[in-house]
Amino acid sequence: MAEALRKVKKHLGREAVIVSTRTVRQGGFLGFGGTRRTEITAARRMSDLPKLLRAGSIPIRSGGIERADGAATTMTATLATQTADVQTSILSEVGTLKSLVVDLMHETKRSRGPEVPEPLFDTYLKLVQNEVAEELAQALVARVRDELAGDLLKDADAVRRRLAVAVESMLPTAGPIKIDQGKGPALIALVGPTGVGKTTTVAKLAANFRLREKRRVGLITIDTYRIGAVEQLRTYAQIIDVPLEVVMTPQQLSQSVARMSDQDIVLIDTAGRGQRDTVKLNELKAFFAAVRPNEVHLVLSGAGREAVLSETVERFAGIGIDRVIFTKLDEAVGFGVVLSCLKKANAALSYVTTGQDVPDDIEVGQGRKLANLIVGNATETAGV
Repeated sequence: MAEALRKVKKHLGREAVIVSTRTVRQGGFLGFGGTRRTEITAARRMSDLPKLLRAGSIPIRSGGIERADGAATTMTATLATQTADVQTSILSEVGTLKSLVVDLMHETKRSRGPEVPEPLFDTYLKLVQNEVAEELAQALVARVRDELAGDLLKDADAVRRRLAVAVESMLPTAGPIKIDQGKGPALIALVGPTGVGKTTTVAKLAANFRLREKRRVGLITIDTYRIGAVEQLRTYAQIIDVPLEVVMTPQQLSQSVARMSDQDIVLIDTAGRGQRDTVKLNELKAFFAAVRPNEVHLVLSGAGREAVLSETVERFAGIGIDRVIFTKLDEAVGFGVVLSCLKKANAALSYVTTGQDVPDDIEVGQGRKLANLIVGNATETAGV
């Protein structure tokens, strides 16, 4: 170290200052051997350094050489203190900016939202955050505003209860599939985009009708596009002991339905169709024209985004939708999409599913239960 300081003085002069020192190892292998060397960072004079570094520097006096031990530590501590101050200042400014952005967003939503008291406006924001379309959320809080008066509008529990009633009134439910004895099999078709769980839902319905209601069930699939789809449904059919037929044309579908005329219910599984695939959607219409199902259930994923689901409903409407099934409610971020989609489809909710287990994880859609989920009444939805 002494030799290193002498070299600093020789090359930089008597006013040289030490900024930092460290010991490094050169050569060797895997940390063994090699030569230890001292590395010094210095400047010609104190005034050459930025202000931030001056407090951690040690001058070399003309009468002798001062050791620089501790200079790097002093500088590091000084830098750490000043860096912490800078970070604190930045965090404070970020927090203030975040608060301003939140206030701005609130005011923007306030300007677009309904004219309601502040507590009720907070309820409106929660509905929107729960994926309820803004126009529906506005209509709901306006209705609650008109139905509640005075201090009740400040009662959060009273507002939630009244809101749940309002939401329930906007959730049409169809109940379970009905089988009319003596009029041939109930012909039920499930349609929807790829990946929403149509085949699993068909299996759940078939298993419940066969095992729990002791009905005669037939299965038909026209899903010959997706790899493994037929084998998946065939496995289910074998487990619950029901007939399965695979068809590829509208004529074959008509013939299969005729062969299953002795069943109580025939469930038709279809291939997933992209909502923008007009050709494939027209193919579905041709299949249904050949057999005229009693009910066509559009299967939608509760985990989907509202914009995508709305487009799906719009495109599949041309096929003729009688009912809607929502799957994957256990994966849903917000339940408000159910409300928006049913309104757009102008169809009633038949079933919801909450997992992959067959024959479980499916239940008849209940307006009150869904309304409480949408509003967020935790005490009313315990165990859902």
